[in-house]
Amino acid sequence: MNDDISPDADLAASVGEFFDDRASEPSADFDRKKQFPRELWDATEELGLTLIGIDESHGGSGGSLTDLLTVLMTAACHSAPLPLAETALAAYLLASAGLPVPNGPLSVAPAWRQDPLRFTDGQLHGTVRHVPWGRFAALVVALLHDDHGHLRVVAFDPSRCEREDHEDLAGHPRDHLHVAQPPVLEDATAVTPVDLFARGALLRAGQLAGTLTATHLLTSRYVEDRVQFGRPIGTFQAVQAHTVAIAQAAEITTMSTWRAAAAAARRPARFEAFAAKLVANECARVAAQAAHQAHGAIGMTREYPLHLHTRRLYAWQHEFGTEPELSAAIGAAVAKRSFARTVADHDPEIEVTWPTT
Repeated sequence: MNDDISPDADLAASVGEFFDDRASEPSADFDRKKQFPRELWDATEELGLTLIGIDESHGGSGGSLTDLLTVLMTAACHSAPLPLAETALAAYLLASAGLPVPNGPLSVAPAWRQDPLRFTDGQLHGTVRHVPWGRFAALVVALLHDDHGHLRVVAFDPSRCEREDHEDLAGHPRDHLHVAQPPVLEDATAVTPVDLFARGALLRAGQLAGTLTATHLLTSRYVEDRVQFGRPIGTFQAVQAHTVAIAQAAEITTMSTWRAAAAAARRPARFEAFAAKLVANECARVAAQAAHQAHGAIGMTREYPLHLHTRRLYAWQHEFGTEPELSAAIGAAVAKRSFARTVADHDPEIEVTWPTT
């Protein structure tokens, strides 16, 4: 088995060059106008980046989970306003049920207990709340129990739903959809809600890693350029402490994500996925505070791009597990096993449940 957990260097370089050339203007435009960057999406889709990690037999581009995380990290580092993680998660569900994966942006209905979406007699009815990018999705995919208690993947058309528009802290759509229609696609799956939640947590951890890297780069440039008392503020020890904290957060989150991805290539790795998201949440909180401290007043302005990163850091902390939720779930799982085996990474059978799904 190959133990290398680093990304493909050629893929990372080519994807980085693509988003470096394409993402800056759409990111600023979306923040101001809330119009979906169709041209950027089409170019990304044409390169096959939207469906990396999905087998070609299901309409995907092939590649591994590590390849997918490489794309997500790089896109997040460039603040690309695209539902790449949401599309990847929806495509994962469709492929798990043997269903074809269509082109276009996709989204996943969050599996919250308070959302009374039901699949009865071949009809979907009910409400799903906080659907990411719901208003722009070609299909929304959900994981539901049918009348007989069996898990099924169902996909519906959000354009046929009554919709309430909402946003998260980053300004990204998180819409409420009132559903009353037969599904466009549906079939049985072996994927469980906890499996889905764990994969979503890992993908969000990857995006947080990319955003933390961008936050570090932006802050480092600023403190090198900003002169106070006759020298760059980056030479002051107090400011250096902030930049070091951000650099550490980016590196720790990135490494945790790669290690979780390596484990997920061998087994379900729920423990590693949730642990990576917990690390990412903690690092995002620390780094966002440090970045704004280092930038001072300019970091609070809309014209300066820091908020494009830190608002994502704050928003994504609350998706697929917050710090208290993840800590409780991981702690409960570890308490049932040998702690020594857990920290030595010699226990692949740690089972983390998720009571809210």
